[in-house]
Amino acid sequence: MTNPLSSSHTEAWHSPHGRRIRDVVLGMNDGLVTVVSFLGGLTESAISSRSVVLAGIMTGIAGSLSMFFGGYLASKSQSDFFQREREREWNEIHELPQMERNEVMEILERMSFTFEEARLFTDRLTSNPEVWHEFMMKEELGILDSSKGTPLRDGGWLGLSFLLGSIPPIVPYFLENNTGKAFNIALFVSVLSLSVLGVFKSRLTHEPAYKGALEMALFGGIAAILGLFTGSVLPRIVH
Repeated sequence: MTNPLSSSHTEAWHSPHGRRIRDVVLGMNDGLVTVVSFLGGLTESAISSRSVVLAGIMTGIAGSLSMFFGGYLASKSQSDFFQREREREWNEIHELPQMERNEVMEILERMSFTFEEARLFTDRLTSNPEVWHEFMMKEELGILDSSKGTPLRDGGWLGLSFLLGSIPPIVPYFLENNTGKAFNIALFVSVLSLSVLGVFKSRLTHEPAYKGALEMALFGGIAAILGLFTGSVLPRIVH
């Protein structure tokens, strides 16, 4: 008989690959929105196209490094916390077995098991310490093995995704010397890229494609317009 506690999820979003999907969507979205917003602000600040390109590249690199270290530290903190909880749960099973048995009974009764069913299930479950521990980690603490992070990999995916997302808004500035025209192209390319990313996300989450595309394009476009507004208004306020 297959153990229901050890069965793996087949859905992409719930599998270990779901973490990568989340990191790619998050990183690329942040890269696109951050850089196009930044370029929008610089476009109205009367600096050369070359300076805008250099500033955009520096922003993309700095942002990707920030995402890498942020993702690494977040994943490491999560992994350290999970490991401490696993050790604590093992200690409780070995040192306070009756208390842990009572907790199993309470969990099962909350699942609408009758007292007799819960008692029989508890007897069977607690006869195997490893299965008992896995049950407590999942049902009491809500921690799954697939939730464990891989700090370097998690940070790497976030950083690389941000860097890739920062490229489309910069490319038009290499092709067009007029910063105003270059930004219009960059904005169009960025919104288009966000729409494609939204469609990709929607297919994985089984939502209508148009919903994901419009959602990401709308928020990305608003952020870019706000960046352009800030770049044109803030210098006047400062002066």
